Amino acid sequence: MITLVDCYKETQFEVAKSAYKATCHYLTLENGNPHPHGSGVFIEIDGSKFLITAAHVVDDKENDIYIGIDTNELLTLGGELIRNVAPGDRSGDKIDISILKLNQETIDKIGDKYEFVKKNEIGVNHEFRNLPMYTSVGFPASKSKYNSFKNKIKSTPFIYHTMPGPPEIYNKLNCEMFSNIIVHYDKGKVRDLTTKQLSIGPDPFGISGSVLWFTPFTPAQVVKDKNDYIHKKLVAIMTEWPIENRKFWIGTRIDVITEIIRQKYGLSIEKSNIVGVNL
Repeated sequence: MITLVDCYKETQFEVAKSAYKATCHYLTLENGNPHPHGSGVFIEIDGSKFLITAAHVVDDKENDIYIGIDTNELLTLGGELIRNVAPGDRSGDKIDISILKLNQETIDKIGDKYEFVKKNEIGVNHEFRNLPMYTSVGFPASKSKYNSFKNKIKSTPFIYHTMPGPPEIYNKLNCEMFSNIIVHYDKGKVRDLTTKQLSIGPDPFGISGSVLWFTPFTPAQVVKDKNDYIHKKLVAIMTEWPIENRKFWIGTRIDVITEIIRQKYGLSIEKSNIVGVNL
């Protein structure tokens, strides 16, 4: 018998497949060959297009990062780059965000290779729920391989369903609930979406810059034709797998990013009631 929960899990998987279309793999070149470096997500607000990732992904590599637009073709990115300033190696930086406003040349070259998350899918002022209603999609380095003979890189996305951590973990990891989200990540207990069995998950190196999605759980959402629109909300950018506690994963609320974009570019995205940003 198929239950409502089973239908919801299927909906979450459909969300992940949709989110994958807006998620890119950041690459660097080493000896002329591509190597995995991070993840990012494309969003569009009022016609302006952006690529969002973690700041440490682009630190000191502004002109040396690529994305794939075909199996054998890489693209360098152009536009206006904004990122938060942090001293040293960012080991204590709990914001860690980068916003690239794409120039028209880059947008033209991307074409239809990626989809852009629309404004109505951005979860400003989201109230996190202590339920497994969240999904991350990114590209861990351990799941990417370059085939020199075929001159192409194979990037396998990692899809992970999770839930927020307890309030007390925020102080322990030097985070703030108004600007961060901490979710569970137990790499020893990752459920394989194909076999439904527990397995060992990847170290989330290379997933920095991936997006955390929220999928509403309502009968109208989960009982529908597969061609119907599936509601989802982009609620955070994941940035850190803390060495203090490897059972958790830290992200930055999307509100931090949208407030920067709203104020700097005067775009009509919803104002955050949770995060205050002064530019």
